[in-house]
Amino acid sequence: MQKSRVVASVLTAGFAAVLASRIAAQSGAEKPLWETLIKKPLPEDSQPTISVFSISGSSAPPVQPPIGAGHTHAGPVFVYILQGEIETQVEPDPPAIYRPGEFFYEAPMHVHRFQRNLSKTEPGRVIVFQAGNTGQANPAVKLLLQEPLRTTVNQELSLLRLTLPAGALSGTRDHSGPGVVYVLEGKVEASDATYRAGDLFPEPANLAGLTFKNASSSKPAKLLLYQVSDMGGPGSAR
Repeated sequence: MQKSRVVASVLTAGFAAVLASRIAAQSGAEKPLWETLIKKPLPEDSQPTISVFSISGSSAPPVQPPIGAGHTHAGPVFVYILQGEIETQVEPDPPAIYRPGEFFYEAPMHVHRFQRNLSKTEPGRVIVFQAGNTGQANPAVKLLLQEPLRTTVNQELSLLRLTLPAGALSGTRDHSGPGVVYVLEGKVEASDATYRAGDLFPEPANLAGLTFKNASSSKPAKLLLYQVSDMGGPGSAR
């Protein structure tokens, strides 16, 4: 009888350990995923604004004519590919091709030689996050949102991507300046409002930031966050 009790206890302990490991694995899989895509300093002589644009173009063939060929920007530019197969060249780098979910950086005053969509099946579409002077108007470029900056001294810019599993919740990352949030996929609740794929909204300039909740119980959600912070600030997930 005593031996059977010992065996039962061992089996119970083993089952509990297996169950605990499964729960831990599931819990780990459900954690939000933060990715820092680009982080660059903001030149102090930049115009004190941040802007978000969308650029859309036709599919190939024929190959879409280059957009904004041979131009420069006074401030940093972050470009995220939403759709298509985008070929671009920013000097001194050679031409490169980017696909949905990929991104590239234009350094201040580096010549952007061309940008075009190589896809034969779908239009090209990118979202552009820019600091400083926006330059001359281009009919292919649509301004989505613009936010003023309190200062450009000792500031840095970050482009982050947050993936929220079904039903997951996450605070934003600490940032002392303003920010902008773009919903890539899914449906997200923030500040008592619900946002869907393609929506864009400002993020307050404070250290606490917002809380994001995936409003779906079955599908993941994905966000881009463009934030301004003090150089070398905490930037820790909350």
